[in-house]
Amino acid sequence: MAVKVQYLDVYLKGVFAGKLTSENAVLSFQYDEAYLQSEKVVKLSASLPLQHEVLEHDVVYPYFSGLLPDEDVRKRLARYLGVSDKNTFGLLKEIGGECAGAVSVYPEGVSPASKATHDYRVLEEDEAADILTSLDKKPLMAGEDDIRISGAGAQDKLVIAFVDGKIAIPKGNTPSTHIIKPAIKDINDSVFNEYFCMRLAAEIGLPVPEVSILWIKGTPYYVIKRYDRVLVDGEITRLHQEDFCQAMHIAPEIKYEDEGGPSLLDCFNLIDGRIKEGAMPGKAKLTLLQGVLFNYLIGNGDAHGKNFSLLYDGESEDLAPFYDLLCTVVYNNHFKAKMAMKINKKYRFRDVTLSSLEKFAESIGIKNSLLHRQMLTLSNDVANGATQLFSELNKNPETKSDIYESILGSIARNVQKFDHFLTNR
Repeated sequence: MAVKVQYLDVYLKGVFAGKLTSENAVLSFQYDEAYLQSEKVVKLSASLPLQHEVLEHDVVYPYFSGLLPDEDVRKRLARYLGVSDKNTFGLLKEIGGECAGAVSVYPEGVSPASKATHDYRVLEEDEAADILTSLDKKPLMAGEDDIRISGAGAQDKLVIAFVDGKIAIPKGNTPSTHIIKPAIKDINDSVFNEYFCMRLAAEIGLPVPEVSILWIKGTPYYVIKRYDRVLVDGEITRLHQEDFCQAMHIAPEIKYEDEGGPSLLDCFNLIDGRIKEGAMPGKAKLTLLQGVLFNYLIGNGDAHGKNFSLLYDGESEDLAPFYDLLCTVVYNNHFKAKMAMKINKKYRFRDVTLSSLEKFAESIGIKNSLLHRQMLTLSNDVANGATQLFSELNKNPETKSDIYESILGSIARNVQKFDHFLTNR
């Protein structure tokens, strides 16, 4: 059988970084020599260190596959494009122009404009509604002329900007600024659920992007401002980022711990390593701990390795703002509800004890006294914040939802559990 070798050009912030090679579906990546010798050179990933030698499939595949949608969205996208859903290379060739962070992938010899363009397809309300309601059939607007957008994650979404208050689809090398997500099929009020949990995180001081609910033709959509886009001198600039699975060269299809994905210990070890190298501020570890405790309190059982990310600014790094916060236990039997990552060998929410939390904290180098303070502060803040937010959102017809009462019930159970732990320790 003839060896089939194909190439894609990989850019970081519009600068040619190297070539992605597919040889009979086996991937490899090699940094460009000129890129390696350039001033302020930046690695693509914590799992793809700067080096002259070729990086092989076992570390290359997880990173580049992580730029693409997950699960059913990926399968539908592949079916629409006429490509195998296992063909990471082929999918990136079709839609890799605008990815998460600052990475873009183009067919060999095709390069992005030297400067980000400002070319948008502005949508009127009827067209926006048609596109959003057909995402299940045509994910990410794949196949549209001059639109090469990839969006990681397991939910349907539309990657957009706003122009004069209207939804606009970026074309060419134009950066997006927001993501719109329709309701998750068969998940009651998912738009309002995620909106509530993200707003609650913001209310108690956790780092999260700005979110809103946008109504289009009588249908609510969840809108999140991209944290990997910033305004610099009036220009939208892409920030480099990657999720924890990419950083640990773990393929997205095994993002859950029980499938071989990262554990909480793995996540904290990743952060510890970056802190020890001086690349990341020490406070990132405390922030990640707060995120873990917050996810427990709100009943988020889907906080897997792809729902945490690193954000890069040159050679400095930080924990990215939290995203995809959702109270999942309201859709499950509370007594059977599980977490994506174990807390000291415990998967089910109900099985977690103070001892579980303390042993977990010990494993990541956190003292009990600090753990207890964080548990007390967060449980109080979450309980008070959730009650106030419930009242505020239900006063507005555009943000009112019956799901909030169920979320409050879940939060109350977990807050009471923390209070019991701390009172009886």
